[in-house]
Amino acid sequence: MLLPAVVALATLAQNTVSIANMKVDALKPNHYSMFWETEINFGGEGGLYAELVWNRDFEALGRGNSLSDPPAYRGTRADRREALRAAANAPREDSDVQLDPKEPPADYSSYAPWTGVGGAALAVQNDTAPFETNPMSLEITASAPNSGAFNPGYWGMAIRSGVAYNLSMFAMSPNVSAVVAQIVCNGEAVASVSISITPKWNMWEATVYPSSSCPDGGLQVLASAAGVVYLDHVSLFPGDAVLGLFRSDLMQYLSDFKPPMIRIPGGNYLEGTGPRTRWQWKNTVGPRQQRSGHYNSAWGYWVTDGIGLMELLLLCDFLGAEPLLSIYTGYSLGQNYIPLNESQVFVDDCLDLMEYSTGNTSTLWGHQRELDGHAAPFVVSKLEIGNEEFQQGKEGYAGHYQLITVPLRQRYPNIFVVASGIVVATSGGRSSSCLPCVGGCDGMQPQQCDAWDEHTYDTPDSMAANLNLYDNYYNTSFCQTIDGGRCPPVYVLEYGCHETPEPDLMAGVSEGVFLLGTEINANAVEATAFAPLFVNVRGQQWGYNLINFNASNTFALPSYYVQQMLRATTGDYTVMTNRSAQAASPAKWTAIASVKSGNGSSSLFVKVANYGTPNTAISFNFSGFTNLQLPTAGSYVGGTNGTIQNTLSAPTVVGIRQFPLQSQGQSLQVIMDTYSVLVFEATFEPSK
Repeated sequence: MLLPAVVALATLAQNTVSIANMKVDALKPNHYSMFWETEINFGGEGGLYAELVWNRDFEALGRGNSLSDPPAYRGTRADRREALRAAANAPREDSDVQLDPKEPPADYSSYAPWTGVGGAALAVQNDTAPFETNPMSLEITASAPNSGAFNPGYWGMAIRSGVAYNLSMFAMSPNVSAVVAQIVCNGEAVASVSISITPKWNMWEATVYPSSSCPDGGLQVLASAAGVVYLDHVSLFPGDAVLGLFRSDLMQYLSDFKPPMIRIPGGNYLEGTGPRTRWQWKNTVGPRQQRSGHYNSAWGYWVTDGIGLMELLLLCDFLGAEPLLSIYTGYSLGQNYIPLNESQVFVDDCLDLMEYSTGNTSTLWGHQRELDGHAAPFVVSKLEIGNEEFQQGKEGYAGHYQLITVPLRQRYPNIFVVASGIVVATSGGRSSSCLPCVGGCDGMQPQQCDAWDEHTYDTPDSMAANLNLYDNYYNTSFCQTIDGGRCPPVYVLEYGCHETPEPDLMAGVSEGVFLLGTEINANAVEATAFAPLFVNVRGQQWGYNLINFNASNTFALPSYYVQQMLRATTGDYTVMTNRSAQAASPAKWTAIASVKSGNGSSSLFVKVANYGTPNTAISFNFSGFTNLQLPTAGSYVGGTNGTIQNTLSAPTVVGIRQFPLQSQGQSLQVIMDTYSVLVFEATFEPSK
């Protein structure tokens, strides 16, 4: 356990923070939110989505399904976009002309990661499949009884004794009367069920209970006799999956965080590299076995679309989080926009998405939601139009934004619209702005947006320097160029020290400094979210991710615990917080206080972050608070060694600890470790 350093206050130079009971800026409830790019790093399928069978519908056809570990991507966003543009302009074979850039052709000989067992021969075929929308099925030619097919899951299935597992599959055979489905650990069956099959396709379901546990089990389906068996949509979910959908240990991180808003589903995943590989929500609703799936060209693997729009809405509803749904504009990675005169489909998709989410069941898409098992409408009050949009002018983002938002606001006048804003905002300045054109260009009238989305990726030193990124935001020369200086407020819905060498304490604390800067400037910044959220460490494409896991173990970055503390101590408004001067970057410390009002008692939340200076002594002085009660302890993430980090084998090296506090009257003193974030809560009587 890491404890704060104990050093005599008298031996250290004093920094001071003076906190007065004077309201400064309102803090929005969504200030500490989450962004789940649903499919990156196998964080959805192979991750939070609790399905254990990889390539359950046999539609992957070799497109991105590999048991080898993909390399983590550590280039910058700009590097990545250049690579995608190069791929878009590369010569393509005639047979590939219908494919999107970076979309591989289907390999009709591939059924990976399934393998034959007991001498069985496997093949994929589309002659007898039960669903038109995903026509491939697995043909097993069994040479003898107990030969069949084995699926290893996503780099192993975590099998736990005492937990029910829900098995389902579609099966048929012209000459075999039964199959045996087995959960396997270390080559031995630990759960088994016999299923009678017929010459017609039928769905079969069973619940099995493993007799022992293992971290890397699998599922096999064996024929009871020599002959031919056909399988489709073979599925295995643990019985403790939340809502029957989501992996329980990963959901615990979300539940503990209590996100007020979740941005979904992306991100580059939304865009793909063309019309075939973008996220198309209408293909993700309805029975899961009838969803066609698609190749996730942004991140290089096939998805079954098991996590569709309904599942995303159910996730937010369960967590009590407001969904911020992303709308495709006609822009895909590395491509030109689809021409405006061909883009009405994206308007229709946006309006239909709102109807599916919020409409009466008498409407077309509201009725589809009812058929999908949720008659009651969801609450969707915010949409984001696009993601990291680049090209300007009438045929670019500005034109597509207008095309979508004008009819959207006509039908839903109270909708809150977030526009794609700055792609990379750093302490060195803002670049690649999309919104000046939304503010009016090419003869277009200025368009309304309620906030814009800035993304910030940087090194730890630069992230800490971003403490001041939003100082005097509305008076900057940048804002003055936008529609007469009427900058919208900011949603920082992607940030992270992606360019750090290691996912360590130093990176997490630098992000804490940055986040306190967004609270200090709460008049400008209304929401923040780290990216990416999840990574299966065996299927990693992005090098720095908040929640890490394999089939059976998990850990969170230090940044998660920093954010969790800050989220738990979000007030209704900030109060006057004066900080003494400090040295220039990269060493930074900062503090901010906020108030959460109550009837009999109000809370005063104080947050302080220290980046890079050993034994930083800080004295807090308070004024204007009636009957202020200072605490004897706070919550703390920190240490003297910035390189410490959590791992799968040591997941709790960095976490939230108790921090003892010393107070004298209306003042309090702390000594902060070199890399540390501290929060504490005092109480006081509200004014009559």
